[in-house]
Amino acid sequence: APVLVCTIDHIIAATETTRGGRYILPSLRLMSSDLVIDEIDDFDVTDLKAIGRLVHLVGMLGRKVVISSATIPPDLAKGLFHAYREGWLLFANSRGVSTNIGCAWIDEFKTNVSTIEYKPNKRSNFSSLHDQFVLQRIKKIKQESVRRKAEIFVLEASPESDVEVLEKQYFKSIKRSIEQMHQKHFIVDKTSNVQVSFGVVRMANIKPCVALTKYLLKDAKWRGDVNVRVMAYHSQQVLLMRNEQEKHLDAVLKRKEPQAAFENPIIKKQISESSAKNMIYILVATPVEEIGRDHDFDWAVVEPSSYRSIIQLSGRILRHRNKSPTDPNVVLMQYNLKGYMQKHSEDKKSRPVFCHPGHEDCDNLLLSHDLRELVDEEGLKGSIDSIPRIQANKELFPEKNLVDLEHSVIKNALNTPDNLGAGNLEGWLTEDWWLTSIPQRLYRFRNSVPSENIYLVPDDYNPDKVVFCQKEISKYSAKAEKIRTEKKMRIKHDKEWNDSPKCLWLHRDYIKLLTNIAQEQGLSIEEAGLRYGELCIAHYNDNDSYLYSPEFGLIRK
Repeated sequence: APVLVCTIDHIIAATETTRGGRYILPSLRLMSSDLVIDEIDDFDVTDLKAIGRLVHLVGMLGRKVVISSATIPPDLAKGLFHAYREGWLLFANSRGVSTNIGCAWIDEFKTNVSTIEYKPNKRSNFSSLHDQFVLQRIKKIKQESVRRKAEIFVLEASPESDVEVLEKQYFKSIKRSIEQMHQKHFIVDKTSNVQVSFGVVRMANIKPCVALTKYLLKDAKWRGDVNVRVMAYHSQQVLLMRNEQEKHLDAVLKRKEPQAAFENPIIKKQISESSAKNMIYILVATPVEEIGRDHDFDWAVVEPSSYRSIIQLSGRILRHRNKSPTDPNVVLMQYNLKGYMQKHSEDKKSRPVFCHPGHEDCDNLLLSHDLRELVDEEGLKGSIDSIPRIQANKELFPEKNLVDLEHSVIKNALNTPDNLGAGNLEGWLTEDWWLTSIPQRLYRFRNSVPSENIYLVPDDYNPDKVVFCQKEISKYSAKAEKIRTEKKMRIKHDKEWNDSPKCLWLHRDYIKLLTNIAQEQGLSIEEAGLRYGELCIAHYNDNDSYLYSPEFGLIRK
């Protein structure tokens, strides 16, 4: 194929394979292809070092690289350019071609093209050209109408230290934020005269995402004139179920025409059946909502992990409508859930909380986890934009400022020439660590826990029920054989939610969906399950157990 669209996990094997032949296909691809990496700053620092090794290889092969994101920090751009230049010098010297590099900076406003000349023992002018382009972009951003404004929701102190009680109090605060946002940012369905809003609550991790969804569905006490519809959205969901969910969200949240959402059959039916004056649609999502989703919400509530997550999630507010709000339409929680728990724990020792996801760790620890002390609160009330990410302060205070922390960590990882050794990109570029597999072993790309794919298929003994299986390709035929795996992996089905609650936003019948796609593809239901019922399960330790429900996906107990 002339164009290969894939996740970076495939192509990164060209530099990250330490044994075996898995580097061969991606290396062959890179020899004749240019590389485009979207949402480059979505990766953590360890992954960025690995991507720097990949970019260096692309330069060695004489190919081109495009990096893309609305929030590229300056040290990320400069660090990856340096990696590319070091690779290109090897290519140019071996082929007898020019060592100059053509660079282009592109955004929605303009394009700048320049040639970067290589001068031995002298710094290139890439940094100054990049900074000039960023300054021009900032001027344009400041001239645009403001669509997103933020306020910080101050959490009440609690005498409790019990984890479950604290979690419930945190969820109550989110519920209050939702009610406040709805009252300020609803739109009226002209047909029914109901006040409706669509909002997103961003949670950092899957388990609290599902716990909050269940709380809003079952335990939250809403006013009599308020009706809610709630949906959990995260990565640990069966492929077919997630696809159905995303198709619905893409259709409803395409809102260039403000009244278009009310024409969706599901939304139209729910509003017509409701006797309440207010209808609130709530998507409780993990960071999967921040990347690549073309959704337009009326408001957001954010559990913060990083400054980047605040910007990216805010980009889903009024995404399709050119409308300037008078009141803040983004609520930032004063603490994230980990920070709130730590503040009220009996052990007062400070530990990283803006992590997994986030850049805080034991070597880069913030003095406070109170968001009011970590961000420019007045600036966020005026506008949320990408300026703090694409332009770093001249002097960084990484222990006191959230965005400074992110700039500092990226600079130390990618753009500090003195940082040598196997654990740093500069060591790979200028020393001899590339002769070993030590950098890849010390700092693995996606250094996550082991995982494997399982598949949700109809039970042989009861076709109305489903079970998780693994599949194994037979040695004697291409047919996949299923191996029942629920007992071994300690997966239980959450029967409490078999009867879908009335305030669920979208009900999906897996057997029905599987039957439909099997008929379309000319497959048996079992074959369809072994193809479209895929779910990737992570193993943190041998004692892990899991709970699955069709509406909430898979969570680790």
